[in-house]
Amino acid sequence: MIRIRNELDFQNWFKKNYKKLGFSKIIKQNHTDFPDFIMQQDGKKVRVELEIKSSNFILHKHPISKVDKVICIKKDLELDIPIIELKNFRVVGNLENTHYSLENRILKLFEKDKLLITSDVAKIFDVTPTTAQRALTELVIQDKVERIKKEGVTIWLKK
Repeated sequence: MIRIRNELDFQNWFKKNYKKLGFSKIIKQNHTDFPDFIMQQDGKKVRVELEIKSSNFILHKHPISKVDKVICIKKDLELDIPIIELKNFRVVGNLENTHYSLENRILKLFEKDKLLITSDVAKIFDVTPTTAQRALTELVIQDKVERIKKEGVTIWLKK
């Protein structure tokens, strides 16, 4: 059983094990953009998105026309593209039950602010905007926070 804490762990596992899934080469890894990887398979470029659950693809509002395959740990939703479900994985908590996890510290911010913006969270906790975005997205997945995209900014509201 392979233990994964979050999508970053999943990406790191994938970088080491992509050949087991039939890919021959990583052409490009996108750290902040979509899709997560551009891979080579059978001599062709394949756009790959990694998700813990296939439904996260929709939750993250990814355009289905810009990806060729979704690789997930749990296939809980059918998509109009091929989905590879990896069965030998277990998602485990990533400090989420501790008072000092980034997610819990963000939740405490909601006690005094009704809404948050990614860049503010990054500044408050001295993390990159990407790290703040990932933590906030984890809270959306846990159904604790709602994401509202406005022109040029993402607003986060506690549920």
